[in-house]
Amino acid sequence: MLIDTFPCFLKYWDGSKDSWIEYIKNYPELFEKIKWDYERYKMDWHEYLKLLSKRSADELKLAHENLLKILPEVEEEVKKLFDVPDYNIVIYVGLENGAGWVTEFNGKPSILFGLEAIAELGWYKKLKGLAAHEFGHLIHWLLRKENVENLEDEQIMWLYTEGFAQRIEDLISGRPWHLEEKGWFEWCEGNEEVIKKEFLRRVEEKEPLNPFFGSWYTLFGQQYLGYYLGYKFICRLEQEYSLEEIATMEKEVIKRKILEFLH
Repeated sequence: MLIDTFPCFLKYWDGSKDSWIEYIKNYPELFEKIKWDYERYKMDWHEYLKLLSKRSADELKLAHENLLKILPEVEEEVKKLFDVPDYNIVIYVGLENGAGWVTEFNGKPSILFGLEAIAELGWYKKLKGLAAHEFGHLIHWLLRKENVENLEDEQIMWLYTEGFAQRIEDLISGRPWHLEEKGWFEWCEGNEEVIKKEFLRRVEEKEPLNPFFGSWYTLFGQQYLGYYLGYKFICRLEQEYSLEEIATMEKEVIKRKILEFLH
């Protein structure tokens, strides 16, 4: 089911923080998720209301229009490859919680698309890849029959969950991926051992792995290195297993396989 909250946003929006709160109060479960997303990192969500002033209504409209154009095409491609039963797609304006986010909403696995985050990243022409990536997370959830967010409590598992989603994006929309800049993939290929070594060092020394994944980080002058590494990890597993088998692997087996891959 498509839950498009953008018309409601436009009805309330006058550029003020209060107007956004009036809009989001119409969707209490969504509001709670947005607040929780900051609170889990011990951050006060009120402080991030100022982010709303960064984007014009025209930018949000462009993100909305382009997203609606590509969604049917991506859904059709996904359904050729996988059985995807009941799920929700939610389009909303948040506090830069993420351009895409797969979580439970209205009791179903759901893809949430944040228009303000899409606009911030300038991904107006990269939405097919973004949508395919988020469908990758949804497919993973449905195959495992569990909320894949729960796997991500341990950061090492991000390599597996994000790698799986990246592999699905590659299958559905091909390269360049939505997060690529020119020359990025070639740089990653040429420096794969360096990336692996740093990832392993951080795992062993219990350092945060966010710099490999967050859009606000760089590592070795590059962004998103964890997505490349995760993709390569899944490709390695595919030499022995089907995607369905990879999606349903036991957590301890996955962690062992990750360490084997990194060494």
